[in-house]
Amino acid sequence: MRRPVIPLLTALILGITVGSLVNIPDIPALAALLATIAALLFPVVAGRKGSIAFCLLISLFLLGILNINLYLHPYCGRDDITLHAGKDKLTVEGLVCNPPRVLRNKTSLVVNSTRIIRDENVIPVHGKIFLSVKDNNRLFKYGNYIRAKVKFKEPHNFNNPGGFDYKRYLLYRGIRLRGYISSPSDIVIMRESAGDYFRTRIERYRSHLRELILENAPFPEGSILRALVLGEKEGIPEDIIEGFNRAGVSHILAISGLHVGIIAFISLIIIRTIMKSSEYLLLRFNIFKVSALFAVIPIISYAFIAGLRISTIRATIMILCFLIALLAGRGRDLLNILAFAAFAILIISPASLFDISFQLSFMAVASIILITPTLGSMIPRRTGDGILRKGIISIILFMMVSLSAMIGTYPLIALYFNRVSSIALLSNLFIIPIIGFIVLPLGILFIITAPFAPIATALIQIASFFIRISVSIIDFLSSFSFSNFHVTTPTVPEIILYYLLIITALKLLDVWRSKEGGTDHTPGAVTESCFFPVAATHLGKLYRANRSRVLALFLGSILLFFTVDAFYTNIKAARQKYLEVTFIDVGQGSSTLIKFPGGVTMLVDGGGFYDRSFDLGKYVVAPYLWHEKIKKVDVMVLTHPDQDHIGGLPYIADNFKVGEVWSNGCESKNESCRKLKKIIMGKAIHHRIVDKDTEEQTIGGASIRILNPAKSVSGRGLHFPDSDYNNNGVVMKITFGNMSILLPADISESAEAELIASGSDLKADILMAPHHGARSSSSTPFLKAVRPEIVIVSCGPGNVFGFPHSDVLDRYRKAGTRVLRIDKCGAVTIQTDGEKIETENYKSTESSIRKWDS
Repeated sequence: MRRPVIPLLTALILGITVGSLVNIPDIPALAALLATIAALLFPVVAGRKGSIAFCLLISLFLLGILNINLYLHPYCGRDDITLHAGKDKLTVEGLVCNPPRVLRNKTSLVVNSTRIIRDENVIPVHGKIFLSVKDNNRLFKYGNYIRAKVKFKEPHNFNNPGGFDYKRYLLYRGIRLRGYISSPSDIVIMRESAGDYFRTRIERYRSHLRELILENAPFPEGSILRALVLGEKEGIPEDIIEGFNRAGVSHILAISGLHVGIIAFISLIIIRTIMKSSEYLLLRFNIFKVSALFAVIPIISYAFIAGLRISTIRATIMILCFLIALLAGRGRDLLNILAFAAFAILIISPASLFDISFQLSFMAVASIILITPTLGSMIPRRTGDGILRKGIISIILFMMVSLSAMIGTYPLIALYFNRVSSIALLSNLFIIPIIGFIVLPLGILFIITAPFAPIATALIQIASFFIRISVSIIDFLSSFSFSNFHVTTPTVPEIILYYLLIITALKLLDVWRSKEGGTDHTPGAVTESCFFPVAATHLGKLYRANRSRVLALFLGSILLFFTVDAFYTNIKAARQKYLEVTFIDVGQGSSTLIKFPGGVTMLVDGGGFYDRSFDLGKYVVAPYLWHEKIKKVDVMVLTHPDQDHIGGLPYIADNFKVGEVWSNGCESKNESCRKLKKIIMGKAIHHRIVDKDTEEQTIGGASIRILNPAKSVSGRGLHFPDSDYNNNGVVMKITFGNMSILLPADISESAEAELIASGSDLKADILMAPHHGARSSSSTPFLKAVRPEIVIVSCGPGNVFGFPHSDVLDRYRKAGTRVLRIDKCGAVTIQTDGEKIETENYKSTESSIRKWDS
C-alpha cells in the first residue's frame, strides 16, 4: 500500500477517541488485545495479508483504549494522593517537577508529591498536584523540594454545554488534585536542585537567559522575546495578546512546529552552505543527509531551552520525524511522514490527541501538504522569468502556504476560540518573516552567546527593535473594526462535512486539471491490498469510471447541506414556541440565559470571581452562548453590581451585539462596573433604569414584571453597604401561560418581607434561590408566598460561604420543594410551553417532565 501508516494511525485515533468517550474496563480490552495478537500466530491468519492487516488495526484500536485509560482511569494504590482530598489542611512535601508559571498575581506549581504529615505522622504518597501560590514569586524553580500546608480539592468544571473540560485537561497531564496557598508562610523551599541533574543545569542556564532579557530588553518587547526563546508567554500584556489575536498571528507567540521548523530550515541552510564551501565534503558525503543529521542538534537544544513544555516536545518529535525520513531516503511522501510523526506522538502520549496545539499543528501541516500544490498549480509557468517576477511568485507562494494552513485550521479555530481574523493572511505576510526569520534566529544566537554579556546584550536590543516593529504593524492592522469577528461554535457534523468539502474540491480540481492537460494525475487502478478487500477494490474501479460526476454530485450535496444548515439555524430561534431558561454554571455566582418564544434572548447577570485574573464572561458565559448559536443578546440585565453578578458582563457587552441593558442604576467602585459603563457609553447601548414602577414588558407572549427595587437607586452614591446592594437588586417575575419563574437576585429576609407586604403576586413554579441559598434569605413566609415546585440554587462547589446553608435546605424540604443545585447538577435548563415544565440537568443528564393543572 502506498501509505500504510495512515490506516494504522486512524485505528489508533479511533481507539483513543472511543476510550475517552466510553469507560471500557482494562481487563476486557487487554484480553481482546492479547487474543488479537495471538491470532497473528495462527497459520491461517498469518498466511493472509488481509487478516494480518485487520488484526493490526484491531490491536491498535484496543491499544488506544488502554493507553487513554491510563490517564482517565489510573490505578489508585493505598499511597495515592487523591485519597487525601477534601480533608482539612495537610502538610505535603514534594518536588517541583515542571518550570513554574509566573502569572500576574500568582505562581502555578506542578509538584510530584512524596509524603504528607498529619498529627506528626509521616505518610508516604505519590501523584502530581497543582498548587497556586498567591502573589508573584520568582523564588520557585524546577528541582525545588517544597513543604506546603494546603487543603486539597479535586478539580471541577463549569458544567455547561460546550464548556472547557478543565478536570480532564489536568488528568491528561497526570494531575488529579489542586490546592491554593494564600499565605507565603504556608510554603517553604526545603532543598534546591533536588531534580534531575542535567535538567537542573538547563534550568540554571534558562534563569541566566531570563535575567539577561529582563535587564536589557524594554517592556513589552522583552516579554515577547521570552516567549520565543524560553516559551514563557505569561508575562505578555493582555492588550498585546489581544492585538495578536485580532491580527490572526497569536500562533507566533507559542512555540510550536512553526518555530522548530524554522530552526530546522535555517540549520539545514547553514550546514549545507558550510559543506558547499569544501569540495572534499561535497565529494565525500551526502550533503542532504549530513545536513539533516547535524540539524538535530540545534532542534533538540532549542527544545530544552524552551522548557520542554508538552507542545514543544510534540513539535520537536514532528520535525525530527521529517529529518529521519530524509536520512532514510524517504522524504518524498510528506503526508506519510506526517502520519508517522502523529503515530509516534500518540503512542508515547495518547492524550496529545485532545490538545489544541497538536490538532492545529498537524492540521496546518497536512493542509499545506495537500492544498498548496493545487493552489500553486494555478500560477502560470513561464521561462526566463526575471528577478522581480520570481520575487512576486515567491510572495504568492508564501501567501498560498498561509492560506492553505488557514483553510485547514479554520474549523478548529472556530471550535476552540470562536474567533476568525479577516486580516490573518496579510498579517502573516509581514509578521512571520520578521519574527520567524529575524527575531527567532537572533534569539538562537542569543542563547549561544549568553556567556558573553556584551554580545548577548546587543542581540537582545536588535531583537527588541524588530519586535517593536512587529507590534506596531499588528497594532495598525488590528485597529480596523473588520480585522476579526466572532463565530458560533460549529457542530461535529459541520466540521466533518467542511473537511469533506475541501477534500472533494481538491480532488475535483485535480480531475479537471488532468483532463485539460490531457493527462491523468490520479492514482492508477485500485488494486487489492492488505487494507482494501475485494469489495472495496470494485467500488474503487466504479468510482474511477465516473469520478468527475461522483465528485461534483458529492460537492453539491455538501454545499446544499451548509445552505440548509444556515437557513435552519436562522429560522429555528425565530420559530421557537416555548420559553427556555438556562441557569448557567458559573461557580459561586449567578448568570441566567432566557430564550423567549420568537427568538428574543435575555441574559441576567454574568457571574464573576473576585480574583479578576479569570474572566468568567470570556471563558464560561460567552462559550456557552456561542455553543447555543447566539451572537446577539437582545436584553442584558444587571441585577446589582456585586462582582459575582457583574464580572462576566463587560466581556459579553464588548463582544456581542447587545440590544439594551436593564439595571437599577446603582453604581459602585467595582472595576467591572466602571468597565461595563464605559462599554455601554462607547457602543451607545440603550440603558434602561428599572424599578417596581416600570411598566410590565411582554416579549414573545411572556410577561416580565419588575418587583424590586421599590424605586430607582440611580445617583444615591457609590458607597452602599453590601446589604443595600443586595436588597436593591432587580427582582423579576416572568410568566408564560400558566407557568411563572421568579428571579430574586441576592435579596435577604428584609427585602423578602417588603415584597410580601407590597401585595405583589409572588406565586411562581420555579424559584431561583435568593442569594445563592444564604441563611439570611429564603425565609419561611417568603417560601409560603412563592410556593415553588422547583428551586434552583446557583452556587459553587465547596464555596467558602457554605452556600446553600443547611437551614435553607431544610426549609425547602419542609415546603416540599424539589431542589436543583448547580454545583451538583451543572447547568439547569427549564423549558415550558405555558402548561407543562421540562427540566434538564447537564451534569447528571437528568430529564423530567411535569404537568400542572391550570
